Amino acid sequence: MDFFNKLGKKASETYQVTKEKTVKFSEEMKLKSKINEAKNKITDLYEEIGQCVYNQFKTNLEEGKQEIENKCVEIAKQFDEISKLEAQILALKEEKKCVQCGEEINKKDVFCSRCGKEQPRTEKVEVQEEPQEVKEAEVTEIKDVSEEENSSN
Repeated sequence: MDFFNKLGKKASETYQVTKEKTVKFSEEMKLKSKINEAKNKITDLYEEIGQCVYNQFKTNLEEGKQEIENKCVEIAKQFDEISKLEAQILALKEEKKCVQCGEEINKKDVFCSRCGKEQPRTEKVEVQEEPQEVKEAEVTEIKDVSEEENSSN
């Protein structure tokens, strides 16, 4: 009977490990999908900028500069988003990038396996969500009724 108990326990442990790996893999695929969406958005913005520049050239007008600037700002935002998503993937895989060569290494490694550069001892990757909209509320002071009754007596 002891054999079957050990076998059941081992099967349960194996299931948990497999489940965790599957969840991590699924999350990594979602993040990579978001990265691809951001890259596609950047490509579309590049194309739109090219059309704006050509229209400026064709008409010899300065009107499209603000539109081009807005698209460039959006491209910068997309690159920032890609960087955040890539950092999330590294954290998910429990890896970090070498401070010198950029090689992906285990976050516990003290030295880079590619270039040999010593890595910082502690490195935290914090994932911050976009700040949520803060709504203002009116605050009204409420006095304790029992205090008012005691003070009037």
